[in-house]
Amino acid sequence: MPLHLAIWACLLAIFSPKHFLSFQERQTKLLGITAASDNCSALVIRRAFWLSLLLVILSGIFGGASGLLAGQVFGPASPRLISTLQVIGACILLWGTLFVRGWEIQTYKGHTLIEMVNQWLYRTLYCIGTAVLVASLIWPTS
Repeated sequence: MPLHLAIWACLLAIFSPKHFLSFQERQTKLLGITAASDNCSALVIRRAFWLSLLLVILSGIFGGASGLLAGQVFGPASPRLISTLQVIGACILLWGTLFVRGWEIQTYKGHTLIEMVNQWLYRTLYCIGTAVLVASLIWPTS
């Protein structure tokens, strides 16, 4: 698929799921394939897009506020402490990436408790890792 159509498909899925469905129909006919997704898929993508943006913003705000507060309470951080926090944040992000399970536990709709726990743990690790990294960037250094 050409880049401009891929970009258009992403924008439609995020901002106009109804238009995405008709676009998807036209594209699958042109390509001679059958869409594997149902009519709710674009809504799922749209909801996930906005929820993940919210989680990123909240993680950034929490990490930034933590870094500022730590600077006021404990004073400037040493370069060694900042490096340690950055390594810890990166390790937590990698842990979340390596931990998350997909096909091994996936059901058709993805609504089982174990699948939700999988997503909750994955998102929690990512939010914590991001917050730790942001805090290490915001905390004033000596």
